[in-house]
Amino acid sequence: MAFPSSLPAPTRDAVGENFVARTLSALARQRELCRDPRPVAEGVLRDLLDQARGTAFGRDHELAKVTTAAQWRRAVPIRGYEALRPYVERQLAGEADILTRSAPYAFLTTSGSSGRPKYIPTTRHWRDRYRGRGLYAQWGLYFERIGEAHHAADRVLDLSWERTPVSRSRGGFPVYSISRRPAAVGAEDWVPPWYDAPWLRGDDEEEYADSLYRKLCLLAGSDVRMVVTLNPSKIVGLAEQLERRGAELVDDVAKGTVCGRSVPGTLPDPWLARTLERRLRRRPEGLRLSDLWPGLSLVVCWNSASAGLYRDWLEKVTPGIPKLPFSTTGTEGIVTIPVDGHPSAGPLAADQGLFEFVPYDEGDGGEPLAPWTQTLSPQELETGRSYRLVMSQANGLYRYDVGDVYTALGTVGALPRLEFVGRVGFGSSFTGEKLTEAHVYQAVREAHDRAWGNLPVFTCVPCWGTPPGYVLAVEWTAGLGRCERKGFAAAAEAALQRCNPEYAEKRRTERLRPLRVLPLAPGSFLAIAEAQRRRGAAAMQIKHHWLQRDGALLELIEELGLALPE
Repeated sequence: MAFPSSLPAPTRDAVGENFVARTLSALARQRELCRDPRPVAEGVLRDLLDQARGTAFGRDHELAKVTTAAQWRRAVPIRGYEALRPYVERQLAGEADILTRSAPYAFLTTSGSSGRPKYIPTTRHWRDRYRGRGLYAQWGLYFERIGEAHHAADRVLDLSWERTPVSRSRGGFPVYSISRRPAAVGAEDWVPPWYDAPWLRGDDEEEYADSLYRKLCLLAGSDVRMVVTLNPSKIVGLAEQLERRGAELVDDVAKGTVCGRSVPGTLPDPWLARTLERRLRRRPEGLRLSDLWPGLSLVVCWNSASAGLYRDWLEKVTPGIPKLPFSTTGTEGIVTIPVDGHPSAGPLAADQGLFEFVPYDEGDGGEPLAPWTQTLSPQELETGRSYRLVMSQANGLYRYDVGDVYTALGTVGALPRLEFVGRVGFGSSFTGEKLTEAHVYQAVREAHDRAWGNLPVFTCVPCWGTPPGYVLAVEWTAGLGRCERKGFAAAAEAALQRCNPEYAEKRRTERLRPLRVLPLAPGSFLAIAEAQRRRGAAAMQIKHHWLQRDGALLELIEELGLALPE
């Protein structure tokens, strides 16, 4: 599917010599925002009202009468996506002026807590005024660190997105993920010098490992100074491909090929091939990224919540190289933008939307916030406390119950420094898949054959590894053999990919290993509950969950000898 022809391609001037100056100017503006966010926050509210007035949403909530933040909070209830879905469905059906005056040109897709994908409207106004500007600001910090001269397309490996042709649509609108979009929508959007670089191009048909290896081939002779991605698993995967395919890379470099195939513009480099071959002989366990790019001096990725599990592995593959965080960027909006050297958190991006907070405690089971829950302003947050986020964005997600939890780690000027903690309720996200109990339940229900009897007792356990993955522990019905188990495992895996697009993407790119089914003897979960009781757990603490927080349950299953032969 072609990108809409009504959206002009970015001009070449947008990626010329002014690029670094533009990023540094955006960073300076972001730092000034930290010192005094009030005028910008007031401007954001005015813009949200301007976008919403005259729309179906605006009429439903009488926004023509609203002029202040207090009136906004009284007029618009807090909602999760499911409550906003009817408005989005009307947009997808082709109705105009539903959530915003600026019409959507595409929809970003992400997984929903109900198991149904979410479709996030994206408009030119939102891209130009908000998201594009935010990206320039964070990259200003990175170029400030590595030097302004290193902004060329052969000095940066940007793994945070790929220019991939749109292959899906709904209601005539292109539908794609935040990291696999086809093109910028104009000069105000994010248009870096590597915008037309061959290594930035993606293809839905290309294997994930081959995609990473192709980038290594295309940049093998370059002086790469910075590698940037959202999730650290991608950098670990890049390093693993180099380690495993070092001899193949030497051969490709010597012949001027990529994956053994000739590529226009790629020439043989015998000298580099000999250099890499010597390094490979000295280190037979495999090449490192620093062998390929000796000047590599900065790695950028998320480093909080479950992404923090990769810290040791990341340091192993990029030893001694400084690390900075990517902005806290979700499909629905940008929440924090780094402006200094903090390794995992950044100040609230108060120019990206209107942000409110609700105190969070460990007893929060993830239920939707009540529509008129009292909220706190960013200036009211206490250092060390955690909060649920409610945000309003110019894409039409107004007073949106995001379901994300942040901890306040002091302040940067007048704004709180926030670190992403995770999702409310039970959920797991090794690589951004945002798996929920609803996803697991739906997958098991779809995979289970009614001829086998009642739905079995089960739970899904996150299991760390490289790559990580999930183990589905199931009390297996007596009399069903290995053939049924194998079929069930394949069906559950397919169903999980259908109901969670992020999980499907991470499986396609091999950042998650396939779902593994662990058969348990009937009555196993009763035995587990009894063991927990004997170890001092209170009755109210012994609850069955379809998704575990960690891998501790697997250890208990092994200790009790509950697993059947696989």
